[in-house]
Order: sequence, then structure tokens, then C-alpha cells
Amino acid sequence: MQFIQTVLRYFMVSKRMFILFILCIIVEVAYAVAAPLSLKYFVDDAFVPKNVDVFVIILSLLIGAGSLNILANLYGDYALGKLSGEVIRKLRLELFDHVQKQSFYFFHRFQVGDLVTRFISDMGGLEKVIRGSFPFTIRESLSILLGLIMLFSIEWKLTLAMLACSTLMFIGPRLLQGRAESANMNYKLAQERFSNTIDEMVKGHKTIKSLHLQGRLKQAAQKNIQELFSFGFRLHVTNSLMERLPLTALLILNGIMLSFGGYLIFQDELTVGGFMAFFTLFMSVGQAVSNLSFLIPNLIESSISFRRVGEILEYKPDVPEASDAVQLPGSLQPIRMEQVSFGYTEDTLQLQEVSLQIEAGSYVAFVGPSGSGKSTALQLLSRFYDPKLGIVSIGGQNLRSVSEASLRRHAVLVTQDTFLFNGTIRENLLLDRTELTEEDLTEAVKQVDMHRVIQSWPNGYDTQVQQGGGTLSGGERQRLSLARALLRRPKLLLLDEVTSALDPAAEAEINRVIERIRRSQTIVSVTHRLASVVGADRIYVFQEGRIVESGTHEELLRSGGLYRSLWDKQHGFHLSHDGLHATVDAERLAQLPFFAGIEPSLLQDISGLFATETCHEGESIVREGEEGNKCYIIVRGKFEILKQLTAGDPTRVAVLQDGDHFGEIALLKDIPRTATVRALVPSVLLSIRREAFAKLLNEHPHIRKTLEQILASRM
Repeated sequence: MQFIQTVLRYFMVSKRMFILFILCIIVEVAYAVAAPLSLKYFVDDAFVPKNVDVFVIILSLLIGAGSLNILANLYGDYALGKLSGEVIRKLRLELFDHVQKQSFYFFHRFQVGDLVTRFISDMGGLEKVIRGSFPFTIRESLSILLGLIMLFSIEWKLTLAMLACSTLMFIGPRLLQGRAESANMNYKLAQERFSNTIDEMVKGHKTIKSLHLQGRLKQAAQKNIQELFSFGFRLHVTNSLMERLPLTALLILNGIMLSFGGYLIFQDELTVGGFMAFFTLFMSVGQAVSNLSFLIPNLIESSISFRRVGEILEYKPDVPEASDAVQLPGSLQPIRMEQVSFGYTEDTLQLQEVSLQIEAGSYVAFVGPSGSGKSTALQLLSRFYDPKLGIVSIGGQNLRSVSEASLRRHAVLVTQDTFLFNGTIRENLLLDRTELTEEDLTEAVKQVDMHRVIQSWPNGYDTQVQQGGGTLSGGERQRLSLARALLRRPKLLLLDEVTSALDPAAEAEINRVIERIRRSQTIVSVTHRLASVVGADRIYVFQEGRIVESGTHEELLRSGGLYRSLWDKQHGFHLSHDGLHATVDAERLAQLPFFAGIEPSLLQDISGLFATETCHEGESIVREGEEGNKCYIIVRGKFEILKQLTAGDPTRVAVLQDGDHFGEIALLKDIPRTATVRALVPSVLLSIRREAFAKLLNEHPHIRKTLEQILASRM
């Protein structure tokens, strides 16, 4: 088997220990074989002729060999412990290091449960073989080989007869091997699915509770557990058969040996002592063969585990480091993207022929509708992916030729998906930057307006972070993540929707931080909130994977293109400092297609009917199929639109952000909701109820006619 060859390769790294281990095994096996053979000489040369001298000599040899065997056992166990421990250590470290080198595609290919099962279950199976089954296989194989040699020396005809009949011990396991491998693979895949279900339950517990999905998760778990039971039962039955069949064959062989051996004794072709030695030695060899048959299920399981671990080890990083990788200089450097095209899959392109230049020390923003490619461009600047076509460079160096360590020192990416490690707040901020002082720490935290918040906690900076930061609010996690990035003092700071989870006051503070550091660092910010990037040196506007406009805020407003339309959509709202109260101007309502053409004075009355609503991340505002009685306008936030297109989980069909609206049909039509709308970040909306709007329509019947015409054209 391939994994046996690999284990041998690892064992041979420490040749001295491996040789010592093999020598000790040879001594053990030689003694185990010689002990039964001594019966022949005890009976034929000592007991029958009553020769005391021969008896003493044989006994002395056995005692001496036994003492040597004890020493061999001790040294063999020591050598095996060192060897097996080193092999397991190297395998685990190699697997862990290999996973860390992988790019994002790898983590899309393998889920958390898949990797955890390989690290725990599969590596546990390999450890069991390396520490026990593999050495035992060597020992028993040598026992069989030396035992057969001794058996041939005692009586070759009887040995040949036994060998011919011993095929019975291997036919059964061989026939069941395919079934055993299939059962092992199915059981491990079931373990993976159950691990993934547990991972979803733990990570998504808030969403599960808010949507009351405990029953759905329980059904999934019941299905996984039933699969584990079914496949586990098949595996148990198959393994039991593989273990029992050789024992049955061994009983048959014993009967054949007694019959044929007795015949040879009666024919004076075999002495009684010879038969006793042959019988004892045969039982020892038979036991060794039986032991090997017991190991077959473990070896099959381990071969499956090795194959699954090997699948990870053979997976090559999609973003490899060049063999002659260069270092980036320690100063600010210009950044270029030249005719860059990129897609996450072979048949799609998220970026198409994108070219841009970012001057050293400048503040640049990427904006555009959801799915326009702006965040993808930022991922390429971080070299989480390589472009399919074109070049991304920093200081004239193609990122493909830059060492990863140098790039990570130069550039830091802060995303809206924040993650904190299990540990204290202080440890999460400093990480490996142990040379930083307490003043450095507090200064960075003050810049993101978190110092007073942390000081108000009982343990301050020594507060423990649990569940990846799940005990903190989204805004607190986001600000700590930004402070952590500032402490690393990068030359290039990449920000991906970092203010999406913050209230207006916190967002304003972050914008002030950016203003303070913008000349000492190159800053590239991806955002859908245009008010945050008014002061940017240059704004690139993305649409459908291309840059359609670029310039300063004022230049883009004057051009009247996509940027202007996005700006107009997001303005006309007024949000209180704490983010809890919002209003909308009549002029902004006039831009909504279903309010177009209505008199400004009436729009002013309509704006007064809107109420402010806030929601948390993961909260569903409307659900598909329920009664619709409100229309919503997103003042601040991000929502996904989910539709039940097929059986199973609902499908995301759109993403809505600041200035978008939904549910307007509910103002006039009493029909169920056609989709579910769920918040992706903490959000603020304005809503108007059908009942309140109906009173206005009764006072101004002509509005109803206008609305019905507009809505009819949209349905």
C-alpha cells in the first residue's frame, strides 16, 4: 500500500532508530520461533533418553536467549516510541503548514468540517497505524517468514500441505476488501457532513434562533446521525466478517494438520518431539497470520485516511510564491493594475480589462453597485488571487514575484468580515508585534474611538474574547480590527466596507482617522457609502467588472454619470447622531418611480408618514409568503433578497444597499410577499404602513390613480 511506503519514508529519516527497531524485532521474532523449536530437542534428545547434560544446555540457551529477548523488547519499545512520535509530529506539522499556504480557492473547496475530520479523525487513524498496526505488521510478517523456514526444516511435506490449505485464510478477506473500503469511505464522508452541520449550528446560532430554524437543523442532524448509524453498522459487520473468517480457516487447518501429522508419525516419518515442535510452531505462525487478518480492517481504514490526507497534501496553492521572490522596499510605492481580467470560475469574469494607477501616499476609493467588482479588485491588490490576464504591481514589481511575507508587511486588508482570536483584547491587538508599547496600543485604539469603551469593561484590555468575537457587537469588532491594522503600520491600507457595521458617529470617527493618516500611508477604500469618500484624491467607479468613470468627487458629480446617480440615490436622508432616527426629504421621495409626478406638497405629507426602524445583522424584515403591509426605504445598511426557487435553501437573487427600496406593491395591493429580505449588517430603514398611506389616498384620490398606473407598469 502507498501509505505503508510513505510511513517507511518517514521512518527512514531517523535511520539509526529504525535500524535499532528492526534489529530488536528480529531478536524478538527469532526467540519466539526458537522457543517452540526447542521442544523437539527437549523431547527427542533430553527427555526420552533422560540426558541431563543436554537438558541443562538447552535450558541455559533458552534462559540466555530470553534475557536477550527482554532487552530487545525494552529497546524496541523505546525506538518505536521515538520513531512513531516523530513520524506523527512531521505528518501533522506538514498537513497544518500545507493548509496555511493555501489560497482562498482551497477554503471554498473544503468546508470546515471536511478539514477538521481530516485533522482529527483521519490523522487519528494514521496515528493508530503508525504506533501500533504498522510495527505489529512488521513483527508478525517476520514471525511468519522465520516460522515457515523452521517448519520446512522440521517436516517439508506437512508444511507444504499447510501452505496449500492456508489460502482459505486470505480468500474471505480479499473478497470483502472492496466492500470494506466502500464502507470506510462512506462512514468518513458521513462524519464530514455531521461536522459541517455542527459547524453551521455553532457559527449561525444567532440566525438560527432569529429565524426559528432549530427544527430544520435538528432534521439535518438526525439525517447525519442516521447515516452514521447505517454506515457504521455496515462497517462493523464487514470488519467482523474479515476478522472471523481467518479464525474459522485456522480451525480447519488445525484439523488437517493433526490428521496428516498423525499419519506421518505412524509411518515413522516424523518423531513425537518433531510433531510437538511443529504443532507449537504452526500455532504460533497461524496466530501471526490471524493477527494480520485482524489488522486488515485497520489497514483499509488507514489507507482511506491516508488517501484523504493525501488529497489535502497534493492540493497545490493557487497563488504560489515565486522561487526567487523579491522584497518590497520599505517606502510608499505607486500601485498599478494593467489590463486586468479575473473570474472566480472559468466561465465568469468579475473584472474585465481593468487599468488604474494609485499614487504613493494617496487616498483612493473604489465605488459602484453591488457585484460591480470593486471588492474583487481589492482582493487582487492583496494578492489573495492572481489575475487571469494582466498585471498587478507595487513599485513596479509584479505581485507574482513578491514574497508573501514582504507583501503582508507592506499591505494590510481590513474587511467587513472581522475575526478575532480566542484570547484577550490586548493579545488580539498586538498579535506578533511584541515590540509595541502600551502607548502604541492605546493610541491606535483611541484613533478608532474604542479606548473608553474597553476601559469601561471590568477587565479592560485583558477582557477575554470568545467565539471569534461573537460576544462583541459588529461595530466593536470592526473598530478593533481597524486598530489592529493600524498597529502593524502598513504602507498600504486596504479597507473593504469597514464602516458598514458602524453607527454614524463611529463612521465619522473612522473617516477622521483616515484623514489623519492619509499622507503617511496609501489608502484604498471600497465602500458603497459615497459620503465616506468625498475627500478621496481619486474615485474609481466600477460597473459590471469595468471602470466606467474616475475622478474626484466634484468632477464625477459634474459628469452626470453613474456616480451622480448613486450619489442622488443615497442623499435626501437625515440620520440622527446615534443612528436611531431618520427622515426623508420630499425631493428624495420624488426620485422613487412609484412617487414620480406627485406634487411636492403632497410628497411632504407622505414623508411625514414614514417611521424609523432598525434591525440587527441576520434579521429578516419581510418573509416570503407572509402578508405585505409596509413599504421600506434603506437609509443605511445592506440586505439580501432571497427567493425559494427550488427545494432546499432559498437563493440570493439580489443585494440592496443605501437608498434602495422594496415592498412598494404592499401600499396598494393586498398580496403576499414575493421574497425574503434579510439584513447583512446592522441597518436603518424608513417604513410606511399601508393603513397610514390609505388615509392620505382617501383625501387625495388622484394620487391613487397615479400610483396604480406606475405600479401596473412594474408588475
